[in-house]
Amino acid sequence: MEESTEIINKTLDMMELKLPKLRSFAKQLRKQCSLDYLLDVISDDSYKGRMIKGILIGEYKDMTYEQLRKYIEYYVPKITDWALCDTFCCSIKQVKNYRSQIWQLIQKYLKSTAEFDVRFGLVMIINYFIDKEHLTQIFDIINSATLDKYYVKMANAWLISFVAAKYFDECFDFLQNKCVVDEWTFNKGIQKSIESYRISSEQKNALRALKK
Repeated sequence: MEESTEIINKTLDMMELKLPKLRSFAKQLRKQCSLDYLLDVISDDSYKGRMIKGILIGEYKDMTYEQLRKYIEYYVPKITDWALCDTFCCSIKQVKNYRSQIWQLIQKYLKSTAEFDVRFGLVMIINYFIDKEHLTQIFDIINSATLDKYYVKMANAWLISFVAAKYFDECFDFLQNKCVVDEWTFNKGIQKSIESYRISSEQKNALRALKK
């Protein structure tokens, strides 16, 4: 039985803006309502409304690729900051069932001129695609993510650090010989790598020597 629009939005208005509370409420709603109904009745006027919509899309695990693509294309234009972007990306774990299709889908976002479209693509790579199969393409994407926007550059730096943590030798060679990102992104990527507990002291010293 579908909950009334008034009850859902009033409950949401009264809640604290904390992810555990929003995730808990999303789980309750999933048991009572269809996803399409919730996306229709929850207001975009509230930040919490936009946040919980991204979480809700991740709660409905049993969907086809076409359904997941539809919901991604519905939600990405609503992203206006890093928290909405990153929360949505880490919520939609259905991606693991359709990795090849989603990899192709995110390419259009990476080529966008909109800041949070590109960040969405980069954060999706961080969450789901750091593996040997995609490593060469990831290095190309790092070099081609040239949109001069803070949240793109920061996501690109984070991507460098995550790749360094998993494939240090390949990433070090890339940074030393093939990386053409701007100086700020390059140094921020090294900084984030050095801050990682997954990188050894010796490796951190080698990275420090690369800083521009």
